[in-house]
Amino acid sequence: MTKTAKELQEEGLLYDVFDEELASIKDKTYGLVNELSHVDALDKTTVLSLVNKIVGKFGTESYIVPPFRCDYGPNITIGEHCFINYNCCFLDSAKVTIGDYVYMGPNCNIFTPCHPIHHELRWDKVTEYALPVTVGSHTWIAGDVIINPGVTIGEGCVIGAGSVVTKDIPDNSLAVGNPCKVIRQLNEDDKKIVEQLTLNDDTKDNVYKQEHGYMYFVMDKALRSQVENTVHYVNILNKLSNSEIQRRRDFLRTFTKKFDEGAIINSPFYMEFGNHLEVGINSIIEGDCIMLNSGHIKIGDNVLIGPKTSFYTPVHPFLPEQRETWIEYAKPITIEDNVWICGSVTITGGITIGENSIICPGSVITHDVPSNTIVAGNPAKVIRKITEEDIAQYKQELAKEQNTTLSEKDKMEQGYWYNTFDTELIKLRQQNAPKTEAYSRISANTLCYKDKMAKAIINNFGENANIIPPFTCTYGNNISIGEATIVNHNGVFIDSNKINVGAHALIGPKSLLNCSFRPYDIDDRNNGIAKTSAINIGDGAWLGGRVTVLPGITIGKHSVIGSGSVVTENIPDDVVAVGNPCRVIRKITEKDKLNPYKNKKS
Repeated sequence: MTKTAKELQEEGLLYDVFDEELASIKDKTYGLVNELSHVDALDKTTVLSLVNKIVGKFGTESYIVPPFRCDYGPNITIGEHCFINYNCCFLDSAKVTIGDYVYMGPNCNIFTPCHPIHHELRWDKVTEYALPVTVGSHTWIAGDVIINPGVTIGEGCVIGAGSVVTKDIPDNSLAVGNPCKVIRQLNEDDKKIVEQLTLNDDTKDNVYKQEHGYMYFVMDKALRSQVENTVHYVNILNKLSNSEIQRRRDFLRTFTKKFDEGAIINSPFYMEFGNHLEVGINSIIEGDCIMLNSGHIKIGDNVLIGPKTSFYTPVHPFLPEQRETWIEYAKPITIEDNVWICGSVTITGGITIGENSIICPGSVITHDVPSNTIVAGNPAKVIRKITEEDIAQYKQELAKEQNTTLSEKDKMEQGYWYNTFDTELIKLRQQNAPKTEAYSRISANTLCYKDKMAKAIINNFGENANIIPPFTCTYGNNISIGEATIVNHNGVFIDSNKINVGAHALIGPKSLLNCSFRPYDIDDRNNGIAKTSAINIGDGAWLGGRVTVLPGITIGKHSVIGSGSVVTENIPDDVVAVGNPCRVIRKITEKDKLNPYKNKKS
């Protein structure tokens, strides 16, 4: 007897993603997930009611902060006393099992589906197989972590922020990086940090302790009141269009500690303590940014922060018996003047990023960044100093372009240095913003209506193409999506130049394709000068989740890019490439067609 797609899925075999039975389950789930994404995170009764309708098993005293994404729901088991923070995503084609007392930071991703490496197996039908993921009890997964198919994370582990977990992690391990590696076993010495930061003074309350870097009780009523007020205001902010610049700015000034003239924060945005945020003159924070600011976050003047950047100031104890008493301490983050953070960056607590520095896309910042440097990687390291030669080279290039009579829009599209503050370009961005915001509010299962809206945004939207909302782009008219291509949810396309995605391509959730870059010259960067270069993704390519693609990159046809990769150089046809920076690890061969489960566990 022929097996159904659902039976094939359950057995870890190749199945048709768009099988009618599976699609029916996902459509129901997408409707509930969309409903959940519009619920106030503080409305615990409604949140828990919806979560219990979505997931297969949800333990007592557990909570998920919306928005939360999953594909099926019944495949997910979450134990007791778990806390899943803001904007997590579980692609649960196979079982996702989370133990008791698991803390998961914001923007974490669990991916169980695997598409075949060879493009021919996913061309006529979008096929995949799925491998289960297990997270052991008493584990802390920090923010922005990706857990790949088939991985088991043991009990009592700590996984560092921004890690990409590709292999099993043993019990009681501290593991970090891309790929995530065990750096040591947790031990009794890890208790000492709690002892050192415990203030035994009954005259000092938890607000004082938080402000001064001591261990404090997270569930303190005064602190929870501050969080509830801030989240309430942030929810209001997120309902305002990004085109309403002055209205948003005026509103932010009502609940942040400092929000100077010319500063901008675009939605979606998440923050917990408005009184802990200072933003300087003309600083711009793009959408999809997250601030867990139990500690103060101070952003200087003329700072540019790209989309999908996360700031994490709270630190939990490493040992579960301490962590599970709901204590933590907070370490501030300082971003000095004229810093450019390029997007998809993770910044951990206690960090100072020195003035005039450039933080490359996808970096995970775990140490202070010296002034006037360029840093990149996971963990980020200094690549080099910014020099006078860099500025001189830019000035020479700019001087060669001074005689052009092109409009700023034409300069942008043709790859010349141009002014992003040009009136025509601002108008085009403001016209596009309400379209993508409206698109992002609809459910992924409203196919007919959704396709019509997508075609109104995207210049060339191929037959049977699918962009799963939410989705953000800068202009829309510079994007071409090929036939039968799928762009999964929370994609951000900065299409200041052409973004050409071929036919039958797959782009995973939370990916960032960015055509724009800024000059090394601080004054011109602060005055809105930028340059663009086109991005091309070949037919049949597959980009995993949370991939970042830099300006000017071409990814060859049929190639596969691993989850969490940062693509800094061109990728040839028919290869597998992974990492930060992304590097080719092998060719795709006919053997991949014969054995699509090459990386599957036996």
